[in-house]
Amino acid sequence: AILARLGFKVSAVTGKDADDFLTGIGASEIIPRRKMAGGSKRSMLRERWAAVVDTVGGHYLETAVKTTKYDGIITCCGNVAAPDIALTVYPFILRGVTLAGIDSAKTPMPRRRSIWQKLAGEWQLDIIETLADEIGLAELDRRIEAMLAGELKGRTIVNLR
Repeated sequence: AILARLGFKVSAVTGKDADDFLTGIGASEIIPRRKMAGGSKRSMLRERWAAVVDTVGGHYLETAVKTTKYDGIITCCGNVAAPDIALTVYPFILRGVTLAGIDSAKTPMPRRRSIWQKLAGEWQLDIIETLADEIGLAELDRRIEAMLAGELKGRTIVNLR
């Protein structure tokens, strides 16, 4: 949603039935997860992306690196699919691709404040309340089942009180 608001063309990869949700928050293209799942043994694939925000890792991250355009960048902040990737150095030395990890745990406070100010200002989303849902602890098992079944959209906040 933030990238679309800033004027970027956003493609979203999903394994869920979430096309309306994703286009509603700014995605202009929805790609089924199976098309990004990798499996190609080739060191590089047809260039597609100028930049990638990867939240799952594994084969998806491998495919993102292999398909990133010359001088592109991939940010990585997750490993739910897998913590390891099998790549050659070719995308990095022939296309100048950058793979940048995102560490939120040790981000210095001045950088955090700068990002928070942008999130409260120019990056603020009108739809933020629709992206999260608060539940009680008693509802957690059902919510986890829905998440594992691919039926959950957005984020869940568990109120422990």
